[in-house]
Amino acid sequence: MFKKAGLAVAALFVLASTAVGQAGNRFDVALGFEGVFPKQTSANGIVLSPTNSGGFLGTFRWRFAEKHSIEINYARTNDSQIYKTPNTFRIQSNVTEWTGAYVFSPMETKKFESFVFGGAGILVFNPFSTFVNTVQVPVPSTRQTEFAVLYGVGVDYRVFSSVPGLRKAALAPHLALRIQYRGLFYKVPNFNNPNLFTGSRGHLAEAAAGLVIKF
Repeated sequence: MFKKAGLAVAALFVLASTAVGQAGNRFDVALGFEGVFPKQTSANGIVLSPTNSGGFLGTFRWRFAEKHSIEINYARTNDSQIYKTPNTFRIQSNVTEWTGAYVFSPMETKKFESFVFGGAGILVFNPFSTFVNTVQVPVPSTRQTEFAVLYGVGVDYRVFSSVPGLRKAALAPHLALRIQYRGLFYKVPNFNNPNLFTGSRGHLAEAAAGLVIKF
Protein backbone atom coordinates (compact mmCIF):
# COMPACT_ATOMS: atom_id res chain seq x y z
CA MET A 1 0.00 0.00 0.00
CA PHE A 2 2.83 2.43 0.85
CA LYS A 3 4.53 1.77 -2.49
CA LYS A 4 1.33 2.70 -4.28
CA ALA A 5 1.02 5.79 -2.10
CA GLY A 6 4.55 6.84 -3.06
CA LEU A 7 3.69 6.51 -6.74
CA ALA A 8 0.55 8.55 -6.17
CA VAL A 9 2.57 11.34 -4.52
CA ALA A 10 4.96 11.36 -7.47
CA ALA A 11 1.99 11.63 -9.82
CA LEU A 12 0.70 14.56 -7.76
CA PHE A 13 3.93 16.47 -8.31
CA VAL A 14 3.73 15.83 -12.05
CA LEU A 15 0.21 17.22 -12.02
CA ALA A 16 1.38 20.17 -9.95
CA SER A 17 4.06 21.01 -12.50
CA THR A 18 1.49 21.16 -15.28
CA ALA A 19 -0.81 23.33 -13.15
CA VAL A 20 1.70 26.15 -12.59
CA GLY A 21 0.59 29.29 -14.35
CA GLN A 22 -3.06 28.27 -14.52
CA ALA A 23 -5.56 30.52 -12.75
CA GLY A 24 -8.95 30.07 -11.17
CA ASN A 25 -8.34 27.72 -8.23
CA ARG A 26 -11.34 25.71 -9.36
CA PHE A 27 -9.88 22.23 -8.84
CA ASP A 28 -7.65 20.54 -6.33
CA VAL A 29 -6.19 17.08 -5.84
CA ALA A 30 -5.09 15.87 -2.40
CA LEU A 31 -3.10 12.80 -1.38
CA GLY A 32 -2.27 11.88 2.19
CA PHE A 33 -2.40 9.48 5.10
CA GLU A 34 -4.87 9.01 7.92
CA GLY A 35 -5.22 7.34 11.28
CA VAL A 36 -8.42 5.28 11.47
CA PHE A 37 -10.07 4.76 14.87
CA PRO A 38 -13.27 2.64 14.84
CA LYS A 39 -15.56 2.42 17.85
CA GLN A 40 -16.48 -0.78 19.64
CA THR A 41 -20.04 -2.08 19.20
CA SER A 42 -22.06 -4.91 20.73
CA ALA A 43 -25.38 -6.68 20.11
CA ASN A 44 -26.82 -10.21 20.07
CA GLY A 45 -24.26 -11.27 22.69
CA ILE A 46 -21.37 -10.35 20.36
CA VAL A 47 -18.78 -7.64 21.02
CA LEU A 48 -17.06 -6.29 17.91
CA SER A 49 -13.75 -4.48 18.47
CA PRO A 50 -12.12 -3.36 15.19
CA THR A 51 -8.43 -2.48 15.45
CA ASN A 52 -6.99 0.98 14.89
CA SER A 53 -5.04 1.34 11.66
CA GLY A 54 -3.34 3.68 9.23
CA GLY A 55 -4.53 4.30 5.72
CA PHE A 56 -4.23 6.24 2.46
CA LEU A 57 -6.66 8.97 1.34
CA GLY A 58 -7.05 10.57 -2.08
CA THR A 59 -9.49 13.38 -2.95
CA PHE A 60 -10.50 15.26 -6.07
CA ARG A 61 -12.43 18.50 -5.44
CA TRP A 62 -14.24 20.83 -7.85
CA ARG A 63 -15.18 24.36 -6.73
CA PHE A 64 -18.33 25.41 -8.60
CA ALA A 65 -18.87 28.65 -6.63
CA GLU A 66 -16.81 30.89 -4.36
CA LYS A 67 -17.55 28.96 -1.15
CA HIS A 68 -19.04 25.75 -2.54
CA SER A 69 -17.40 22.58 -3.85
CA ILE A 70 -18.03 18.91 -4.40
CA GLU A 71 -15.46 16.17 -3.89
CA ILE A 72 -14.85 12.50 -4.58
CA ASN A 73 -12.83 10.44 -2.07
CA TYR A 74 -10.96 7.15 -2.25
CA ALA A 75 -9.41 5.67 0.90
CA ARG A 76 -7.99 2.31 1.90
CA THR A 77 -6.77 0.70 5.10
CA ASN A 78 -6.10 -2.78 6.51
CA ASP A 79 -7.46 -3.75 9.90
CA SER A 80 -8.88 -6.65 11.92
CA GLN A 81 -12.51 -7.09 12.91
CA ILE A 82 -12.47 -8.94 16.26
CA TYR A 83 -15.71 -10.65 17.36
CA LYS A 84 -16.10 -12.12 20.88
CA THR A 85 -18.91 -14.66 20.88
CA PRO A 86 -17.48 -16.07 23.53
CA ASN A 87 -14.91 -17.54 21.13
CA THR A 88 -12.74 -14.86 19.58
CA PHE A 89 -13.01 -14.53 15.81
CA ARG A 90 -10.44 -12.29 14.16
CA ILE A 91 -11.00 -11.43 10.49
CA GLN A 92 -8.23 -9.46 8.84
CA SER A 93 -9.52 -7.38 5.97
CA ASN A 94 -8.86 -4.39 3.79
CA VAL A 95 -11.42 -1.62 3.93
CA THR A 96 -11.98 0.56 0.87
CA GLU A 97 -13.94 3.81 0.90
CA TRP A 98 -15.67 5.42 -2.09
CA THR A 99 -17.55 8.58 -1.10
CA GLY A 100 -18.74 11.90 -2.46
CA ALA A 101 -19.41 15.05 -0.45
CA TYR A 102 -20.54 18.66 -0.58
CA VAL A 103 -17.90 21.05 0.79
CA PHE A 104 -18.56 24.52 2.24
CA SER A 105 -15.62 26.91 2.74
CA PRO A 106 -16.76 29.69 5.12
CA MET A 107 -13.47 31.57 5.31
CA GLU A 108 -10.37 31.93 3.16
CA THR A 109 -7.29 34.07 3.74
CA LYS A 110 -3.94 34.25 1.99
CA LYS A 111 -2.64 31.38 4.16
CA PHE A 112 -5.69 29.44 5.37
CA GLU A 113 -8.93 28.03 4.00
CA SER A 114 -11.31 26.30 6.40
CA PHE A 115 -14.02 23.90 5.26
CA VAL A 116 -16.77 21.56 6.45
CA PHE A 117 -18.26 18.72 4.44
CA GLY A 118 -20.94 16.07 4.38
CA GLY A 119 -21.81 13.29 2.01
CA ALA A 120 -22.23 9.55 1.53
CA GLY A 121 -20.86 6.51 -0.26
CA ILE A 122 -19.81 2.94 0.43
CA LEU A 123 -17.31 0.99 2.51
CA VAL A 124 -16.11 -2.33 1.07
CA PHE A 125 -14.84 -4.91 3.60
CA ASN A 126 -12.72 -7.59 1.92
CA PRO A 127 -11.44 -10.43 4.19
CA PHE A 128 -8.11 -12.14 3.54
CA SER A 129 -7.17 -14.03 6.77
CA THR A 130 -9.34 -15.52 9.51
CA PHE A 131 -8.52 -16.76 13.05
CA VAL A 132 -10.39 -18.42 15.89
CA ASN A 133 -8.82 -18.00 19.34
CA THR A 134 -5.51 -16.93 17.70
CA VAL A 135 -5.36 -20.04 15.46
CA GLN A 136 -5.62 -19.42 11.73
CA VAL A 137 -8.53 -21.47 10.40
CA PRO A 138 -10.96 -21.03 7.50
CA VAL A 139 -13.99 -19.08 8.76
CA PRO A 140 -16.89 -18.58 6.33
CA SER A 141 -16.51 -14.95 5.23
CA THR A 142 -17.03 -13.03 2.00
CA ARG A 143 -16.64 -9.47 0.81
CA GLN A 144 -19.31 -7.10 2.09
CA THR A 145 -20.34 -3.61 0.96
CA GLU A 146 -22.05 -1.19 3.35
CA PHE A 147 -23.60 2.25 2.84
CA ALA A 148 -21.76 5.00 4.76
CA VAL A 149 -22.52 8.60 5.76
CA LEU A 150 -19.54 10.98 5.75
CA TYR A 151 -18.98 14.24 7.62
CA GLY A 152 -15.96 16.28 8.64
CA VAL A 153 -14.07 19.52 9.06
CA GLY A 154 -10.62 20.69 8.03
CA VAL A 155 -8.25 23.41 6.91
CA ASP A 156 -5.86 23.97 4.00
CA TYR A 157 -2.67 25.76 5.04
CA ARG A 158 -0.47 27.25 2.32
CA VAL A 159 2.69 26.67 4.35
CA PHE A 160 4.99 26.19 1.36
CA SER A 161 4.76 29.85 0.29
CA SER A 162 6.42 30.77 3.61
CA VAL A 163 9.28 28.26 3.53
CA PRO A 164 12.65 29.87 2.64
CA GLY A 165 13.99 28.39 -0.56
CA LEU A 166 10.52 27.26 -1.66
CA ARG A 167 8.41 30.40 -1.47
CA LYS A 168 9.91 31.82 -4.68
CA ALA A 169 9.28 28.63 -6.62
CA ALA A 170 6.50 28.82 -9.19
CA LEU A 171 4.93 25.73 -7.66
CA ALA A 172 4.66 27.07 -4.08
CA PRO A 173 1.41 29.10 -4.43
CA HIS A 174 -0.38 26.02 -5.75
CA LEU A 175 0.53 23.76 -2.83
CA ALA A 176 -1.10 23.46 0.59
CA LEU A 177 -1.09 21.16 3.60
CA ARG A 178 -4.58 19.73 4.29
CA ILE A 179 -5.42 18.71 7.86
CA GLN A 180 -8.87 17.31 8.57
CA TYR A 181 -11.09 15.26 10.83
CA ARG A 182 -13.36 12.79 9.03
CA GLY A 183 -16.16 10.63 10.41
CA LEU A 184 -18.07 7.76 8.83
CA PHE A 185 -21.27 6.12 10.09
CA TYR A 186 -22.02 2.65 8.69
CA LYS A 187 -23.53 -0.74 9.48
CA VAL A 188 -20.80 -2.99 10.88
CA PRO A 189 -19.87 -6.01 8.74
CA ASN A 190 -20.33 -9.67 9.52
CA PHE A 191 -18.80 -10.82 6.21
CA ASN A 192 -22.09 -12.56 5.41
CA ASN A 193 -21.55 -14.98 8.32
CA PRO A 194 -24.81 -15.20 10.35
CA ASN A 195 -22.88 -16.30 13.47
CA LEU A 196 -21.13 -12.90 13.54
CA PHE A 197 -24.18 -10.72 12.87
CA THR A 198 -24.80 -7.83 15.27
CA GLY A 199 -26.82 -5.37 13.18
CA SER A 200 -24.99 -2.56 14.99
CA ARG A 201 -24.07 0.85 13.64
CA GLY A 202 -20.37 1.59 13.58
CA HIS A 203 -18.34 4.77 13.42
CA LEU A 204 -14.88 5.47 12.02
CA ALA A 205 -13.07 8.52 13.38
CA GLU A 206 -10.22 9.56 11.09
CA ALA A 207 -7.41 12.08 11.51
CA ALA A 208 -5.94 12.87 8.08
CA ALA A 209 -3.12 15.00 6.71
CA GLY A 210 -1.85 15.34 3.18
CA LEU A 211 -0.55 17.47 0.32
CA VAL A 212 -2.90 19.47 -1.92
CA ILE A 213 -2.33 20.94 -5.37
CA LYS A 214 -4.77 23.70 -6.41
CA PHE A 215 -5.20 24.69 -10.04
